[in-house]
Amino acid sequence: MIEIKSLYKTFDQVQVLNGLNLSVKDGETKVIIGRSGAGKSVLLKAIVGIIRPDSGSIRINGVEVVGLPDIQYDAVRKNIGLVFQGGALFDSLNVGENVGFVLDEFSRMKASEKRERVAHALSLVGLKKIENMMPSQLSGGMKKRVSLARALCMEPKILLYDEPTSEVDPITADAVDNLIVEMSRKLKVTSIVVTHDMNVAYKVADSIAMFYHGQVIADGTPQEIRSSRHPVVHQFINGASEGPITEDESMKFGHIK
Repeated sequence: MIEIKSLYKTFDQVQVLNGLNLSVKDGETKVIIGRSGAGKSVLLKAIVGIIRPDSGSIRINGVEVVGLPDIQYDAVRKNIGLVFQGGALFDSLNVGENVGFVLDEFSRMKASEKRERVAHALSLVGLKKIENMMPSQLSGGMKKRVSLARALCMEPKILLYDEPTSEVDPITADAVDNLIVEMSRKLKVTSIVVTHDMNVAYKVADSIAMFYHGQVIADGTPQEIRSSRHPVVHQFINGASEGPITEDESMKFGHIK
């Protein structure tokens, strides 16, 4: 479904993606791990065209999108749902308006059809009859669910999650994890999940890829990553302060996500 080859991206002379290669199979949930600044979120933004890479190839369902004009890219974006870190809901819009926002941008649905689609998307994430609530009235977990409902509204083939369990308590995080697994099984979507949390990674992943210095240094099943002897992988997944990854190194390679 997604094939990335030799992808490069630099910001202010900081090499964030450095010849990155990654494949995601149709229907697979690929989890991406790595330190802040490793390029995880940059990759998600490159996939949806928010950020354009310096060079390389991104093929989505067989379509090369690097260099694709925005009008043609929109046709690809319709099949991609992005769940932003923190939810990224519009404070001035109610839940129904937030979830249906993408329909206003990319479709010409009648108002009644849009209401039905919004209600269906909310029901998929376990929320019903909250369309008139405002984001300020929602808990952190509900905001995450509403953000996912918005991503589901266009009935995408691909779901991208950027740190889906950040800023929530462990119980809510586990509920979000369960929701990711449920969406994968129920809707048969292809998913990429960016996270620092290894509990999330092990629970939702079909495969896990680790980014380091803008490249994929390990890619395998959760069990293969858990038992990896690669010193960088071993240090990261165990949260060890001692090892080849240092604080000086994170300063060198920047803090761009």
